[in-house]
Amino acid sequence: MNILNGLKNFLEIIEANWTTIMVIIGLIIGIVQKTKKYLGKSKEEKIAIAKAQAKETILKLVSDAEEDYIEWNKAGTIKRSQVIADIFTDYPILSKVVDQEALIKWIDDEIDKALVTLRQVIEISDDEIE
Repeated sequence: MNILNGLKNFLEIIEANWTTIMVIIGLIIGIVQKTKKYLGKSKEEKIAIAKAQAKETILKLVSDAEEDYIEWNKAGTIKRSQVIADIFTDYPILSKVVDQEALIKWIDDEIDKALVTLRQVIEISDDEIE
């Protein structure tokens, strides 16, 4: 009798929460598939993905560095070093790039682009305040 009550309770829980259970199963399947797909990529493909993601976050990293060293007038090298260190921390696969000089040059170019964008945003903000 206890087994039947336990089975009945189990079925009631499933019936009451079937949509939640299906969503969780779907999420698990999706995560497993994405993980398998990523792990199946070559090192070069993983590096390309990391560079694309880093490119998207460089503006934020530059903005954070500018804010951290706002009181320092001539701290460009320190800010740049902080951004590069943060990129390598956030995307450790980039440390496996064979040509590190080319990678650092690419990061420097992206930082320069981000600085231009940041200055434009600051100018727009200053114009709105006035």
